[in-house]
Amino acid sequence: MQVTLASLEDLDEVSRLFDQYRVFYNQSSDLDAATKFLQERFQNQDSTVLIARDCDRVVGFTQLYPSFSSVSMKRVWILNDLFVDALYRKQGIAKLLMNAAEQSDLF
Repeated sequence: MQVTLASLEDLDEVSRLFDQYRVFYNQSSDLDAATKFLQERFQNQDSTVLIARDCDRVVGFTQLYPSFSSVSMKRVWILNDLFVDALYRKQGIAKLLMNAAEQSDLF
């Protein structure tokens, strides 16, 4: 299992998972809207998406949004989304994604 920074090249696979994530939270499936939303995030650099891959398949993601801390006077990241494909749950993938999010060298 490998965790990497997602890019526009990963848009189709991440959009598929993002749509599943929204359905998990009782939203209607809308793959086109999910793709458009993520494409805008990538293009505008509004968020950072980390993905977990099992071979060539994206099986999980987390999306982080930048903010700032006045107290520490530095950038901080808000973890807003975390999702693992149902077939890959209970394998520690969410923990891998969380650990990667703590490492600033990925982004």
